[in-house]
Amino acid sequence: MRRPAVGLAVLFTVALTTITTETLPMGLLPQMSHGLGASQDRIGWLVGGYSLIIIVVTVPLTTMTARLDRRRLLVMVMGLFAVGNALLAIAPDYPTALLARLVTASGHGVLWSAMAGYAASLVTHDKAGRAVAVVFAGNSAALTAGVPLGTLLGQAAGWRTGFAVLSGLSVLLLVAARALLPKQSAAPAPSGLQEALRLPSVRIVTVATALVMLGQFTIHTYLVPYLGDTDQGHTATAAALFVFGAAGIPGIWAAGLLADRGTARYLLAALGLHATAIALLPATGGTVTVAVIAVWGLAYAALPTLLQTFALKTAPHAATAASALFIIAFNLGITAGSALGGQTLRHLGPGPLPVAAALPVLAAAVTVAAGLRRARRPHHRPRVSPHPTHARPGA
Repeated sequence: MRRPAVGLAVLFTVALTTITTETLPMGLLPQMSHGLGASQDRIGWLVGGYSLIIIVVTVPLTTMTARLDRRRLLVMVMGLFAVGNALLAIAPDYPTALLARLVTASGHGVLWSAMAGYAASLVTHDKAGRAVAVVFAGNSAALTAGVPLGTLLGQAAGWRTGFAVLSGLSVLLLVAARALLPKQSAAPAPSGLQEALRLPSVRIVTVATALVMLGQFTIHTYLVPYLGDTDQGHTATAAALFVFGAAGIPGIWAAGLLADRGTARYLLAALGLHATAIALLPATGGTVTVAVIAVWGLAYAALPTLLQTFALKTAPHAATAASALFIIAFNLGITAGSALGGQTLRHLGPGPLPVAAALPVLAAAVTVAAGLRRARRPHHRPRVSPHPTHARPGA
């Protein structure tokens, strides 16, 4: 078996590339609008529509590829990203750009459904949390470095260049995955998605993930107009956005270390910290706002690792189904959060955004706490202690 560090490095770069592909249009809206002859709100649908495609296709594609070797699946999906990004780089008009995004989005959900389980399989069970953290560190790196660098490249050399580079990187990763990653057949799950949802831990993760992302994107999508209506100024706004992404790096690192020591209690702590930081935003100003945003970014970055590790450790036999549900809930929350934030901004202004965002995150914390209490409560009192019939969350 090849060294785990090499395989995890490949998966980290795959994560960085795919998340940068998903979100880069947000940094190049004016340039893409001009180049494709479409309004900026239509260009925005190259991101919003991307998430909707993931929601629609993840379940059927994950089911179709459930027994496919994980390495082969990754190679195939990176081929889709190479083609989709290349097509977007040469797209003459908006419909072609939409088609290009359809190509890449169709592989995004099924890839991320397999990534966490694949990463965990490269290491021993006691290091699974750290392996999953490496994958999600690629997510944070995309927001902190990938998108800003892609935006700078697109501004300097044209927006098409950024997607051409992503296409080339996808080809390199396709080759690297084929050469460096081990084969790993998907573990035959005894259940599909509906069966997985019968597992208490999977239900907890699915609902909590949707609520976290609902709250997160209610405020994150409109953070610039929210800060712009305070006395921060454009320089402070840019600094706050950078700090949010940069704080995610230690957040991911901490989550990887803590997840293997007791996922449930650290998950609850991260949810509480996340909700508190968002709720405190209206009471802050100046550099204090930036500091609170750093705490917010740290807590938010830790949550995907903790949620995914919780599901993997408590339902290892349903890892693929649990990951698919996680991705669906993740993107459903993004779509709903963007809509909720937009309506709040339109009808009530930016002021209430933090409250509207903090409430779903708090609801996620309540969901996890209540689920854990139910899972630990004995269903009956046998005279002789039997073997447990379900996994006990939180170990």
